[in-house]
Amino acid sequence: MPEQDFTDYIDRVGGHLGDRTTLYQSVAAHTGARRVLYPGSYLDLAPSYHWPDVTYLDADARARKAFRGPDATTLATRHKQYPAHPRIAFVPGDYTHTLAELPTAEWDLAISLYAGPVSEHATRCLRPGGWLLANNSHADAGLAHLDPRYRLAAVLHRRSGHYRLSTDDLDRYLQPRRPPHPTREQLHATGRGTAYTHPATAYLFRLDPHTRER
Repeated sequence: MPEQDFTDYIDRVGGHLGDRTTLYQSVAAHTGARRVLYPGSYLDLAPSYHWPDVTYLDADARARKAFRGPDATTLATRHKQYPAHPRIAFVPGDYTHTLAELPTAEWDLAISLYAGPVSEHATRCLRPGGWLLANNSHADAGLAHLDPRYRLAAVLHRRSGHYRLSTDDLDRYLQPRRPPHPTREQLHATGRGTAYTHPATAYLFRLDPHTRER
């Protein structure tokens, strides 16, 4: 059943970021975001436990099948941490193309976890002052660091299966062990993040509130 597909994925995701529900809970509390965009989501439905309006994008056929029908909404309703009824949208296809077809400046937060250079395609969809949650697996944290429209607002560390959000000493993060920091072109060429002196499990960036779509 599709509902079980979502549950199994959330349970199995420990091989990467662990159970992400506490990750999303921490980010939701810090940002106050309501509308969330999740390119490359696959079967990770956990954002809908913490945000009432989430748009998922993925090219995988299993994700398309699982998000079709009422099962995603049923599961999210069972676990939601907010009073509203969950709104779940799914956009099939490669986000490098489908994001260009979505409205601009409509979402409060974009999620980029193990999905590639999401920020380069999703930024146009974020409202000024919006947020980007990224990790360094496919260099998107580094790409956001190089983007002058973003500033690092917080980091998240995973300890004993739980996440802790910190805004302390942010200047020490995203500093390469072997300076200088790779360029955008170098990050794209390698497809992986650089090694940092003080790595975090995930990074939370804030989009400049004066940013306008270029």
